[in-house]
Amino acid sequence: MIRVAEINRFNELYELKHIWNDLLAKCKDKHIFLTWEYISTYWKHFGKERKLRLLCAMEKDKIIGIAPLRESKFVFANSFSYNVIEPLGYRGGAGHGADYTGLILAEKELDCFKAFLSYLVEQDDWDFIYLYDIPGTSVIPELLRKASKDVPMFEIIEGAVCPYIPIPSSMDIFMKKLRKKFRSNLRRRMRKLERDYRKVEFKRYDEVGSVRETMRIFMKLHQKRFNAISMPGEFATKKIRNFYFEVAENFASNGWLALHFLIVDDDPIAADYSYYYEEKLYSALNGFDPNYSKYSPMHLLTLKVIEKCINEGVKEYDLLKGGEPYKFDYTSTYRKNLGIRFVNNNFTSNMYNIGIKIAKKAGIEKVMQRFLKF
Repeated sequence: MIRVAEINRFNELYELKHIWNDLLAKCKDKHIFLTWEYISTYWKHFGKERKLRLLCAMEKDKIIGIAPLRESKFVFANSFSYNVIEPLGYRGGAGHGADYTGLILAEKELDCFKAFLSYLVEQDDWDFIYLYDIPGTSVIPELLRKASKDVPMFEIIEGAVCPYIPIPSSMDIFMKKLRKKFRSNLRRRMRKLERDYRKVEFKRYDEVGSVRETMRIFMKLHQKRFNAISMPGEFATKKIRNFYFEVAENFASNGWLALHFLIVDDDPIAADYSYYYEEKLYSALNGFDPNYSKYSPMHLLTLKVIEKCINEGVKEYDLLKGGEPYKFDYTSTYRKNLGIRFVNNNFTSNMYNIGIKIAKKAGIEKVMQRFLKF
């Protein structure tokens, strides 16, 4: 029989370090944002105003599943508060965090899943469970179908578009799939860049400097790009910079950091910050110097990154959450994230759920979302 143990303190999360990734490796739903390095670093930097509610599925004394969750409190119209259990690394309104979430179900998937939900139902100290940004390929919707009689009332909502590039066997094959005009422009701009500068290089971070040093170069390029269009950029605060510094250092020690630069005459002009994991490359952030915009440096760097993927046997370049037009310059393939909303059977939850339904019928759902976190 499976029992559930709840972890509420960071030091207990830290103690799972030596088994976490071994469990994840056995899962069908493994991705970089479910690694111990990412989850623990996220909580260390952004968990202060929330409650850790990490659940471990135990068979005898062995952990066979982990639900990385947190509890957040929200207030509606200064009148009442409600508690939401959500993925620990969820991005939310803060603008930083995981593009994908999920559960670690290493063994007996269905039994672990039902045990997690049964445990939370018994606690009855929450109003809603929101499993945001579950990848569309996840086993969770199928587990829900199988367990539908034993779980709280739920709704599955289609979420963000997530484009990705299946990596072909050669660069020629990849280039032929691009639109003719786009392909022609890329080649023309690369020739112009090579004519205008003495030396054009593509380098990995460890060919440039230390992790900290190259992250500072990358952050500067990212901020330059966004400040040029009057946007704050991802690294506007020290807290967020420190988070990314630590993620980069942790990932580098595991061989997961993929930070690449396009350099002209020893001057970095573009940077791509990505993660390697399980034969995939995850494109997290990028940046470039707007003074070089006429060369489309990010596009040129992206081609170099894809070429490296081909040479190293990477199977997929995941462009992550968001349907920005530039992503579809490279691919027409995409998945969609899913959101799963569970409603508790108490007065607050039911009133909230009624409010959502009324908002949808009245066509004011987006207005309601500003006040109610659904």
